[in-house]
Amino acid sequence: MRIRTRALALVIVVLVAAACSRSGNRQSSPTSGSPASAGAAVSGDFGSLKAVCGPGAAKGTTDQGVTDTSITVGTMADPGSSVQPGLDQELFDSADAFTGWCNAAGGILGRKLVLHKWDAKLTEVAPRMIDACQTDFALVGNGEALDATGVAQRLKCKLPEIPAYDVSKEASTAPLSVEPLPNVDYASGLFGPYRNLRDVDPEAARHYGMLSLQFQSVQEQGIKDRAAAEAAGLTTAYYDELPLVVDNWRPYAQNLQNKGVQVFTMESSAQMIAALFKALSDIDYHPKYAIFNTNVYDPTFLANAGPALQSTTVYVVNSFVPFELGATHRATKQYIDAVAKYAGAKPKALGAQAWSAWLLFAESVKECGSQLTRTCLLDQARSRHGWTAGGMHAPSQPGDATAPAGECFAMVQASPTGFMLDRRVTKPNSDVFNCSPANATRLAGFPR
Repeated sequence: MRIRTRALALVIVVLVAAACSRSGNRQSSPTSGSPASAGAAVSGDFGSLKAVCGPGAAKGTTDQGVTDTSITVGTMADPGSSVQPGLDQELFDSADAFTGWCNAAGGILGRKLVLHKWDAKLTEVAPRMIDACQTDFALVGNGEALDATGVAQRLKCKLPEIPAYDVSKEASTAPLSVEPLPNVDYASGLFGPYRNLRDVDPEAARHYGMLSLQFQSVQEQGIKDRAAAEAAGLTTAYYDELPLVVDNWRPYAQNLQNKGVQVFTMESSAQMIAALFKALSDIDYHPKYAIFNTNVYDPTFLANAGPALQSTTVYVVNSFVPFELGATHRATKQYIDAVAKYAGAKPKALGAQAWSAWLLFAESVKECGSQLTRTCLLDQARSRHGWTAGGMHAPSQPGDATAPAGECFAMVQASPTGFMLDRRVTKPNSDVFNCSPANATRLAGFPR
């Protein structure tokens, strides 16, 4: 399953709030992502990728933001949101960590990365995109909950992006964009997990429920995931769409109880899902299973939900090697260590997806060498087949919402004490993943 792209759009609760000011819209790192990058040179190998960063002789002022000695790049996220402070801070953390690590290794063929962090604060995507257009060679590892509002500006100045995720249909199908793990518009990453869960407990599968959101982007994802559940043999007992702001979760918990839901999916943020679990605990009703997209693979979900998770088997679908297995998976361990060293942060699912985007960027820049242009960058990024970010995740074909769908997934169980790969339900046949063309089944009637 692609790390939550569209499900993050739930944060559009900002539509009921005043727009933020323009102040503090950029955080700039002149030569690296973090002061911690200073010191002895480090290896530029990452996982199975050799010399991602390091010395070299690339030269030429070949495009905007490119010189003999540097490449100016930007990233964008919404941590300054007044509605949900810190939203997607992990994208900035990965940007700091990657540029710090890469520059400590010597840059990309000797060119150091100059980083601009553009804070879109949810409502300022368009003006921040205009700012990025003035200076940056490309956007990398970015993700904006309201990304549709910046597409026109980005295309007008021909600014390419290799984003961590895209939310809207407008962004996910726009030109000049290559996602490392596309969330395709004709298949659902939950299809395989739903099918496996049906095989394990066919009786529970007859009582499926979903809570989605009324906001269009999330609604579209929910419709697709519900179609995947029914295609996998689950029977819908309850479906509802949440308003943008929920003050009282108890009625939704009671609806799940009244409909006898035993397998439950919610298209929302980790914080909102945790709030619902608390409401379910309050009425002493516990669906047998819950299954969520990968944005819930976040330690704050466990902290917020706490003991309310004890009586439901909760699965988070993932296409990345679980962080808990970092000791036996080199690339995963390197990512965990890098974000700790250069950003002082903990690993998160969206941060890992951003790191994959940065690796795809660096590998593409390296192939372009002294002929580095925006066109070359995108051509090289699209040409990658079986992209795994050096072993961080299952193979993917970088592209847009029309790209080949991912064929692999892992089911990570969430409990009050942590996350753990569930091999019984995942049924892995390739390292930690269940991989099969059947997992990428095209859904009838999609894209809509």
